Amino acid sequence: MGSNIERRRNTWYATLHVPEDVRQRIGKSKLLLSLKTTDKRVAEERARPIIAQWKAQIAAARGNADPFLEEALMWRREYEEHDQPIVVQEFIEQEADRIAASRGSEAGKTFYAVATGIQTPMDTFFTEWASHLTQAPKTIDQMKKDVRRMIDKFVSVEAVSKQAVIEWVKELMKDTPTRQGYSYSSLDRIFKFCRNFWRYLQEIEKADPEKQPFILPSFAKKTNGSKTKGTDGWEPFEPSEVVTLLDAATEKEDHELADLIRLGMYSGARIEELCALKVTDCTDEVLKITDSKTEAGIRRVPLHSELVEVVKRLKEASRDSYLLSGLTFNKYGDRSNAIGKRFGRLKKSLGFPDKKVFHSIRKTVVTLLEDAGVSENLTADIVGHEKPRITYGLYSGGHSVERMKEAIEKVRYPNERNAT
Repeated sequence: MGSNIERRRNTWYATLHVPEDVRQRIGKSKLLLSLKTTDKRVAEERARPIIAQWKAQIAAARGNADPFLEEALMWRREYEEHDQPIVVQEFIEQEADRIAASRGSEAGKTFYAVATGIQTPMDTFFTEWASHLTQAPKTIDQMKKDVRRMIDKFVSVEAVSKQAVIEWVKELMKDTPTRQGYSYSSLDRIFKFCRNFWRYLQEIEKADPEKQPFILPSFAKKTNGSKTKGTDGWEPFEPSEVVTLLDAATEKEDHELADLIRLGMYSGARIEELCALKVTDCTDEVLKITDSKTEAGIRRVPLHSELVEVVKRLKEASRDSYLLSGLTFNKYGDRSNAIGKRFGRLKKSLGFPDKKVFHSIRKTVVTLLEDAGVSENLTADIVGHEKPRITYGLYSGGHSVERMKEAIEKVRYPNERNAT
């Protein structure tokens, strides 16, 4: 601490040099404050919380931390390390009162609890948690965004309780002047990612290992109006509607989109999976899905007879090693973004509702398989769903390609005019 106090005319001052990168924001190159004592030991005790506050201001000026939380953590370190924590506590109480006056009583209480070690801020563990994520970049960005929303709401581990989470759900479901209330599918996604973060806190022994507060209450499924989207948000196309889409893409001479629709309607694969297919992933018998959003999605899909000539043609015409050649990557390395938007414009021009998207074709395939009497577990192997029952999920090695081929051939569409 000696470097952060200096004596002037027999009186000690707290002092701190301001880093060059934030001097313009702070307005000074050096911070100085009289400690009003001639006793060096007393000066050191008085200086420590002042220096902590100044460092918090510097961190906030750099924009690399929430100034509210960063300041609380600075005080916490001083509180834990000081020989007489009661001295620091008085400063913390004053700061908490100031924050309560400017940001509300709850903010003041949270600041005091974090600064004195009563509560543990979740933000402390966010960066480390995020560094362990292995999902696709786009998914990781969404996970971080959703978990950050939760952290901003609750701040500390101790503030997360079952009842508090229920109240948060009600808040998220409400319409506001700036946004519509969240749909069930969005809430389900947010809570899935929050559970991932909470499990990490449990693993590092920062959260109660016996509690999982991020379970959606039953009333969340009862969203109304346009927000009601079923289990994952999308409605299946009727088989005849899929044919309408294919014919429209062909008539517009958007051959890439027409081929994408063909592949989807006879495989049930996700748009991202189809756009990631390499020529080497495709044989006369199967499409090898090697890039999927889930572990269950890594699979072999038997080649439907309606796709044999399509796949052969696309492989011969490929210019870049991909089955669907010529698509561009977005910032996440995703080739499906641009063509997905073209599909969106096409289906909108045909008058289809928002709840019908490319993923709806996948649901159409599932429905056709179900109507043909294909078992739920066999369908799961074809389309890459998690097994519906735990016994199958844990112990089943999956169905043979031959058995899946028999099933996928039952997928048929009416009055298709452009099969190849």
